[in-house]
Amino acid sequence: MSTYFQAYCNINTDLIGVLPSLEGYDQKHLITDWTVDSGARYRADSSGYISMLYKNGKEMGAAQASSAAVDTNDEWYFDSANDVVYFYNDSNSPNEDRMESGLDWETLKQRVVDEQAERIRGYIPFPILQRKGVGTQSASSRDYDWIIIKSNATLACAELVRPSDPELADSLEKRIIDTETDMGLLDRLKRGEYKLSFQSEGQQGVREVSIDSSTTASIVDVRGEPSVSWDVLKIQIQTGGTLTAGTANSTVTYSVWGRNQSIKDSLIVDAQLITGGWDSVGFGMSVRFSMGVLTANDEWELEVSGDRAENPLIKTAQATRI
Repeated sequence: MSTYFQAYCNINTDLIGVLPSLEGYDQKHLITDWTVDSGARYRADSSGYISMLYKNGKEMGAAQASSAAVDTNDEWYFDSANDVVYFYNDSNSPNEDRMESGLDWETLKQRVVDEQAERIRGYIPFPILQRKGVGTQSASSRDYDWIIIKSNATLACAELVRPSDPELADSLEKRIIDTETDMGLLDRLKRGEYKLSFQSEGQQGVREVSIDSSTTASIVDVRGEPSVSWDVLKIQIQTGGTLTAGTANSTVTYSVWGRNQSIKDSLIVDAQLITGGWDSVGFGMSVRFSMGVLTANDEWELEVSGDRAENPLIKTAQATRI
């Protein structure tokens, strides 16, 4: 069995970022009333299902193949047919230690994170795309949008604490999916109050690609309606200098490249002076530079899209007057 689907968050920092006390909900259960089975091998009846055995908080490793194979300190075996767990200890009785059963915590967290990622895919009525590739990741260098990572982590935390604290679990879940108020993060994403990176309409903002350490100015504003379905514009300073208010610029120039055979391979604006006002970058778009130092080869990207993403929740119907 295999899958191409992925979870959207990790099982450590993302989960603890939502609930710092999460490690206290690892779902372990005490095992008591150990009796001698044979020699230094002990048994505990009616222990319940055991995926991992712990002694004083430490995992005891993989189970043995049978009770007869339990013949070395800290070895154990769970007989599921008879609901009996066996443990070997030649120094003291397990009743003197804190013996616990439970699922392997890392395995359990991963399973729940995967399940909640599947839940998100079933709840959101549009694809969730990765942000992989040069210059496309989020500010925190992640492959998915923040709202998706946060939703996956929070829903996973809710399920992990639910056996111990149902009230906390409900509170966490409502941050993401709230069937009463419809104000959870994913509820608002479905309504279009939030957008994923690939759903943004029109210009999507300027990204710094390569800026010299001596540069003090930048592109500070963008306006226009893109006349192309989609493109990434490369905006680069050709001749550096200083833009000063009250002084006409006679040296600082910029050029712009757009897409032809490949991204940013076709020159569309060639060494134009920066005015300090709205300077055209092609395709109906303009940018505004701030005053200060601009250095040759300073580079920005401007991603533009003239397409409009449809809200999948908006439907149309024909009304007829009778």
